[in-house]
Amino acid sequence: MGYLMKKDSVEDAAFILYIIPILLNGGYGLWSWVAVGADLAALQQVYINLTREPVIFLVGLIAVCVAVVLDARYLSPIEDVERRVTRLAVFCFITALIIALLSTGFNLSRGLILFLQGRYALIFPALLMVLTFLFKVRGLSSTSLRGVGRWLSLLLLLVAPLTLYLLWRLGAVWYAVFTVPLILVIASLALMMRS
Repeated sequence: MGYLMKKDSVEDAAFILYIIPILLNGGYGLWSWVAVGADLAALQQVYINLTREPVIFLVGLIAVCVAVVLDARYLSPIEDVERRVTRLAVFCFITALIIALLSTGFNLSRGLILFLQGRYALIFPALLMVLTFLFKVRGLSSTSLRGVGRWLSLLLLLVAPLTLYLLWRLGAVWYAVFTVPLILVIASLALMMRS
C-alpha cells in the first residue's frame, strides 16, 4: 500500500513538473497580455517579452529535467520518457509558432520573423530534443544508482550555460558569472566519471 502511494505521488509530481513550462508561459503570457491591452499589437510585444524571459525559461527547463529524472527513476521505461519529452518539445514548438502567427494576423512572413525573434521559443524545444537524443546515445539506465548519477550529470551540464547567461543578464559580478557555471561543469564531469 505504501509503495503504491509513493508511486502515485511521484507520478503526480512528474506530471505537474512536465506541465510547469506550459502553465508558466501561458499564465504569465495571458496576464501580461491582459495587463497591456488585449489586442494583436500587445500580443506581439508580450510574445517577444515572454520568449526572452530567462527566469521562466530556466524554471521550465529545470522542471522538465526533474520530471524526467523522477519519471525514469521511479515510473517508466526510458522509451516512454523519451516519447513524452519529444511530444512536449513538439507541442511547445507548434504552440509558439501558432501564437506568433496569430499575433501577426496570420501574416506568414511577419509571423515567422516574430517566431524567430523569440529566442526561447526555439531554444526550449531544441534542448528537449537534445535531451531525447542523449537518451538514445547514452543508453541511460533508470534502475541503477549509476543511472541517477548520469542523469544528474546531464542535468548539470544542460543547466551550466543557461546559468551563465542568466547571471550575465541579471548583472551579477563577473566572477560569479563565470564561477557558478564552471562549478556546475566540474560537478557534472565528476559525476560522469564516477558513474
